[in-house]
Amino acid sequence: MRAHELGAFLRSRRTLLAPDEVGLPGEGVRRTSGLRREELARLAGVSTGYYVRLEQGRAPHPSASVLGALARALRLSHDEREHLFALTDQLRPEPEPRKLADGTRRLLELLAPPTAAYVISGHSDVLAWNDTASALFGHLIDGPVRPNNVRYVFTDPQARQLFVDWEDIAADSVAHLRAATGHRPDDAELTELVTELGELSPEFRRLWNTRELRHKVDGRKELHHPLVGRITLDYVVVAAPKTPGQRLVAYSAVPGSDSHTALVRLRRTRQHREPTWS
Repeated sequence: MRAHELGAFLRSRRTLLAPDEVGLPGEGVRRTSGLRREELARLAGVSTGYYVRLEQGRAPHPSASVLGALARALRLSHDEREHLFALTDQLRPEPEPRKLADGTRRLLELLAPPTAAYVISGHSDVLAWNDTASALFGHLIDGPVRPNNVRYVFTDPQARQLFVDWEDIAADSVAHLRAATGHRPDDAELTELVTELGELSPEFRRLWNTRELRHKVDGRKELHHPLVGRITLDYVVVAAPKTPGQRLVAYSAVPGSDSHTALVRLRRTRQHREPTWS
């Protein structure tokens, strides 16, 4: 499975790279977009036959020097380069704990209200959240199934109403999921989630197959909440201390702004409830 995914990832990056981006002439009819296999092989200094075997999943153990050459030839980003090496098991990440760490719990508790915050796993499961986050995002409720952000975006109709730029949110959520766990194609939990969402949502299936990678660290989201209307929130994503794969996501607004007032109002709807821990 890793060899197959390695080939698919290489192919997806190759088809996105235009000849003029790497100093090659673009004349002639090209049946497909991007570079030809022989062009990329030449840029990376490997034989065309070997590169073809890589894309076909028949050369599962490329050396670190070959991977480095391919990463340079493909103009990969830092995240894409790490993903490439991880697919060959040459950048083995630490196993991700399945339970919320005490240090991460304390970090969540320290955030000043009305900041909305939650802790997310590499599989986009929401492990813990505070009262403002529960009021802001309707899927953050106790139940037999752990809330999952990607499942919420693609299967809950409320998500399309909540996120003003739903298409961008959807693309980011898939790219983040692949960046966090896509280098483990034999991960049973990831396979189950991807299969489920692929069957339920054609949009998810299309975005997953693009193999885009994106680690979001900060940004801004526009929401249209049914209780308080339009809200503009800034967010940051912080890696949980000593807990591989888990991240804390915090949403805030400028004090005194309408969005900040909206967060205060939302928090009051949950003041009678304690923060929820999984």
